[in-house]
Amino acid sequence: MAQAYSNDLRAKLCQAYAKGDGSLRALAARFLVSYSWARKVVATELRTGNAERPTGRARGFPSRLTPELREALQLRLAQLPDATLLELQGWLESNHAVSISVQRLSAVLLEMGCRRKKKPARR
Repeated sequence: MAQAYSNDLRAKLCQAYAKGDGSLRALAARFLVSYSWARKVVATELRTGNAERPTGRARGFPSRLTPELREALQLRLAQLPDATLLELQGWLESNHAVSISVQRLSAVLLEMGCRRKKKPARR
């Protein structure tokens, strides 16, 4: 998969262009990048004053289990440590009107650091 150009390369290209070290086409050839990419980076730097790569957006849907619901879930687990995933799923639906699959609930519990293993480790 292709890698994004580093912020260091972007900064060097913009500095060289600002100093007037050559035309944008010549600088693109010198830095081994395409002319269209160099034009885009310089235009962005002139428009925003920042040559760094923009940060990526969050991907996917936002979680239905907000930090407040995760805290409530942790309190529920403290009250009922033997609750099954199905019981926790039903509790979330009835008390908080949140519908979530058992698989996602299990993944969230792992993210929270809650282990669901009932049996002790064997030797």
